[in-house]
Amino acid sequence: MKHLIKSAVIAGTLVTLMISGCSKTSEIVPETTTPAATAPAITFADGYGALAAVRSVSYTTVAGMAIPLEVNTAVAAFTTTMGGSTFVDGGTVTLNTKGLTKSTNNAYVYQNLTDPLTFSTLAWNVTGSASVPAISYTDERPIPDYTGFSTLPATITKTAGATISLGSAVSNADSIYVTVTDYNNHRIFKRLGGNAGECVISSSELAVFTAGQGMVQVCPWNLKAEDISGKRFYFIIESAFTKQGITIN
Repeated sequence: MKHLIKSAVIAGTLVTLMISGCSKTSEIVPETTTPAATAPAITFADGYGALAAVRSVSYTTVAGMAIPLEVNTAVAAFTTTMGGSTFVDGGTVTLNTKGLTKSTNNAYVYQNLTDPLTFSTLAWNVTGSASVPAISYTDERPIPDYTGFSTLPATITKTAGATISLGSAVSNADSIYVTVTDYNNHRIFKRLGGNAGECVISSSELAVFTAGQGMVQVCPWNLKAEDISGKRFYFIIESAFTKQGITIN
């Protein structure tokens, strides 16, 4: 379960991980991980599964205009042992009556982008199996949001570092993950509390980055544990806001 949850706060990584069934932590942990003191402690050793609704908003600048592309998706996975890393069949899984597709490693992912998910409500239903109880759960928490896209840097200078403004631009989040990535597989990944005012990235952290293009991502998210039929399951709501094509020099 640990390798699932570490990626659950990064939308693209989460989907890729659950489909591939990767179990090597070294393949998913970025180069720099800095937990903030105000971020809530997260322990999944007592969990039998996780269900995540993910709103992904990617911005690309075209002719000087920021064009958003929004995609909603959902992922889920279940285990037979607390904190386990081997996923098991959970029957049919739906979010808002739309069915998730079970991958070869028994992780579930919503893949039908021609019939997009809407998050006006978050109603999970799992029919269950011999190892997984039936689950019917409506998550009434608001969707985390970030309104600070216009403040995200278009250029990051390695020797100067970078500061990502958060503060009042973030709402409905327990935690925030900030990621800066170049296009040569270097990544800085930081976890902060939902009330963090900013994320500071030092010049030393950026030293290994390759000059060229990259992206910056702000992911506000929240987490809730529910005990169902004597087993604990975690419900995650995440929003991932990505600015593509930034310049790194």
